[in-house]
Amino acid sequence: MSRKTKQERRRELLDAARDAFVVKGFAAATVDDIVANADVARGTFYLYFSDKRAVFEALVDEFLARIEACVKSIDLSHPDPPVVQLNANIRRIVELALAEPAIVKLALHDATGLDPELDEKLHGFYEGLRDLIDESLGQGQALGMVRAGDRRVMVAIGLGGLKEVLVDAVAGHVERDANAITEEIMRFLAGGLLARG
Repeated sequence: MSRKTKQERRRELLDAARDAFVVKGFAAATVDDIVANADVARGTFYLYFSDKRAVFEALVDEFLARIEACVKSIDLSHPDPPVVQLNANIRRIVELALAEPAIVKLALHDATGLDPELDEKLHGFYEGLRDLIDESLGQGQALGMVRAGDRRVMVAIGLGGLKEVLVDAVAGHVERDANAITEEIMRFLAGGLLARG
């Protein structure tokens, strides 16, 4: 039987922690639950993480980085029109969320308010996304593709709405269909954000 690499063992612990947090919630889950799920000794856990908050933070960090990687700046020199690039951004985010429902719930819903450091990390992530969306909207307004208006309000509605759609989709309140969700988001944007014509 081959020994597991450090990366494989760390991944097992992350997956075991995710499952424990989903079943019991962050507050009730313990390191013992995590090591039982991973079928490893308690000491093995501490080789990789200092406590359950550290493993939770690692799960959130990993997922937020993956979401960030889904969002590409609109490139006006790209052969695809900006609206097609926007559609692709949204679709990548929706597909990632639907593929990782437990992490969406943990990172976008359960993580808020757990502790100040994690809240600061989430705030930084949202600020980065906010800046990227604001920049894209500014480009769109300059090109006449996005209607005139207060971009801060547009960004808040867009970012908050997308987050809630993802959380609702993984909770089963919205049909888990990437095509349907992406199309509906694009229809909403066309009706409330994009300039006519």
